[in-house]
Amino acid sequence: MKKKLLPLFSIVLIISGAAIIFGSVQKTVTLVVNEESYPLTTYALTVGGMLEQYGIPLKAEDSLSPSAQHWLREGETVRLEQAAHFLVMADGESETILTAARKPANILSLTETPLYPGDRIFVDGKPVPPDVPIPYQASHSLQVRRATPLTLFVAGEQELSFTSVASTLAQALWDEHIFLYSSDYLTPAPSTPLTGKPLQVNLTRSQELTIHVWDETIHTLSAASNIGTALAETGLALQGLDYSIPDENSPLPEDGEIQVVRVQEKIILEQVPIPFGVSFQAADTVELDSQAILAGGEYGVQARRIRVRYENGEEVSREMEKEWMAKEPQPRVVGYGTNINVRSVDTPSGTMQYWRKVTAYATSYKPGDAGVNNTTASGATLKKGVIAVIRSWYWYMQGQRVYIPGYGIATIEDIGGGVAGQHWVDLGYSKEDYVPWHQNVTVYFLTPIPAPENIMWVLE
Repeated sequence: MKKKLLPLFSIVLIISGAAIIFGSVQKTVTLVVNEESYPLTTYALTVGGMLEQYGIPLKAEDSLSPSAQHWLREGETVRLEQAAHFLVMADGESETILTAARKPANILSLTETPLYPGDRIFVDGKPVPPDVPIPYQASHSLQVRRATPLTLFVAGEQELSFTSVASTLAQALWDEHIFLYSSDYLTPAPSTPLTGKPLQVNLTRSQELTIHVWDETIHTLSAASNIGTALAETGLALQGLDYSIPDENSPLPEDGEIQVVRVQEKIILEQVPIPFGVSFQAADTVELDSQAILAGGEYGVQARRIRVRYENGEEVSREMEKEWMAKEPQPRVVGYGTNINVRSVDTPSGTMQYWRKVTAYATSYKPGDAGVNNTTASGATLKKGVIAVIRSWYWYMQGQRVYIPGYGIATIEDIGGGVAGQHWVDLGYSKEDYVPWHQNVTVYFLTPIPAPENIMWVLE
């Protein structure tokens, strides 16, 4: 029995020993890559093995501490600074290097680029101190701008000496809060590049002018010898009858005040319309209750020739040189229809013939309403079948038979009210059969056709 247990006990010891060895290989370390910390667990024995385990490539230019062959220990910190590409530009030349260096001064030393007092370093277009590390990214541009000594003379006298790392003369002056105007004279030109070599600059300032043109005030600068030239430089040259105060040949005024008067003279033709009248006449080619323009009518024209003078857009004088009748007015002739066509309408009482059809607004009335009694204007008794129209219709149409859908056949026997611009009829009822109406209706004027002298050809 003891012989059987011995091999089993040996296997257990081997497994336990392997577990102890395996556990001693596992380690927790801190990997710092480009200043970013990562806590890692690894079974690798060396720094290089750990980087390979996590798929982190290692270039020859990278900075690794401790080295890749270093044996890892529990709790150890490994630092990796990955190399980046730098495009180094200085003194008109450029060079690309791959390095793990982070401080601009160290990077410049690798390219043997010297730094002088006043020089500035720009990384990716932004100024940086030479000894402050640059955050990692795969590529950077690093530019050295040399300090250029400048001496500024204004009106022939020395005003200022300074140094600048600007790329052009204009930028250097701007950085010193020396602002240029378009009329200033600068030598050398504002676009002159700065190379680090001393530069003498001459600036001639222009005079400040205030120019009043119409209701606008323009502030400008000029070094012109007279007012006319200064105005031309500003795009305000005098033309034609224009004049300036002071005169355009005068030197620039000490107070800088100039007034420009724009002058125009125009010959204009005024056409004053003369209204035409309107006449009406019967037209047997036009259907009843229709109108047609037989002659359109034309305005007359009274013409005038006038000379007008403007100063700064405002009229200062006007002189009429001639006036005449250019065209006599022609009246408009409107034909009102006298052509009557008899038509048919189907009604509950059968087909009826009518000679006129009018749309009107219908209301109803009965005896006892305000101002209404039992007798109509014609002397008939007020009941259904009796209707009222406005007074002008009544004189022509009294006794005319009509048909109104929904009301029936009726006779015009009374005078009612109305509203301007709208045809109106009042439908009569007795008290017993009264029905209120408030709607548009079609009024059919039934045959026979009245004699021509009894027809109201144009309905009011």
